[in-house]
Amino acid sequence: MPTLVSLIQSGLRCIPPRLAWRFGGWGGEFFGSLPTRDAKRCRDMLAKGYPEKDAAWVACMARKTFRHVGRMALWTAATMHWDIRRMHRGIVVESPDNLRELMRSLKRGEGTVGFTGHIGNWELLSRAGSVFGPLTVVGKRLRSPLADALIQGARINCGAHLLYQDAPFADFAREVRSGRLLAVLIDQDIERLAGMFVPWFGDLAYTPTGPAAIAQLTRSPVVCVFLYEKAGRWVLHCSPRIRFPRTRNSAADILAITTWATAYEEAIVRRSPHQWAWWHLRWRTRPPVHQSGLPD
Repeated sequence: MPTLVSLIQSGLRCIPPRLAWRFGGWGGEFFGSLPTRDAKRCRDMLAKGYPEKDAAWVACMARKTFRHVGRMALWTAATMHWDIRRMHRGIVVESPDNLRELMRSLKRGEGTVGFTGHIGNWELLSRAGSVFGPLTVVGKRLRSPLADALIQGARINCGAHLLYQDAPFADFAREVRSGRLLAVLIDQDIERLAGMFVPWFGDLAYTPTGPAAIAQLTRSPVVCVFLYEKAGRWVLHCSPRIRFPRTRNSAADILAITTWATAYEEAIVRRSPHQWAWWHLRWRTRPPVHQSGLPD
């Protein structure tokens, strides 16, 4: 396995990034035009998220979605060998004050729970994030051992710690208490993980609550960080670092944090809807009948 991973990495280094961007876009758009399950899901989820849009808009946005993910995937693979500082120089920061405050807090050894999602280039974010301070990335164990070794290896090689979603809860809390930024993707419906239903594009979506529970348990601030593409550049967006009050109602505290992070991401997605993973069944798990409406 290590030899095969090295061979694949060597082959990807031969692809010029600009060519990877171009061919990735073509390949992604071609895949999106095929009668596949993912293409249909993408159109269905876009139609649900934007009920005011017509079928032509949905079809166009679906093509753009697959074009973006193709570009992002191949470009990221072709630049996997780049030095982390080189990657950082190509990123535009649109919220510098918030980012500086996050960096200062990490330098002081104050741990933070970071929320992010499947928008823009989350893989590049996980690799470049180590520049800003000690980073721990929470990842999903991929079905393919080869893909898992490639992706998780790239994150570790850039200086980040790695924890899988199925790690003990105490491991996540330890990372935050040691003064690290714990970065977690929270915008997928994963039934095996503890979660709650919170608003997402006008309907309730089952959302993992583990990150909010860690923040509540460790009394740590939270922050939302995203990396998306704009006019051919990667743009880093960092929210204010917020410390939610801890009350005697831990369930309500966790719901408040999860709702805030999900709403924040929705606002970012609405800026560039084609950069989110619309082929994911975000509303797969449905709430009980008595919870079918949005919270008061």
